[in-house]
Amino acid sequence: MVKIPEYADAVYRFVQAHATIENGRRVCREPLYPWLMMEFDLNIHNVKAIRTSAVKELERRGLVQRPNPRAALLILID
Repeated sequence: MVKIPEYADAVYRFVQAHATIENGRRVCREPLYPWLMMEFDLNIHNVKAIRTSAVKELERRGLVQRPNPRAALLILID
């Protein structure tokens, strides 16, 4: 069973790979749901909680910001 820190590491790699520059900041607007479902063979019922927990872990580590939890936007902190 994959643990939240492992999901968070994978999400961070995904975010870095899909980041673009907007207003001088690195951001990722790619939705995480489809990728998480495919990458980890998750169903729709599990993916929301896992995505939320993984992003919160990345925020706790100081690697990303998510200004709006309902939006796909993640800001990478360099």
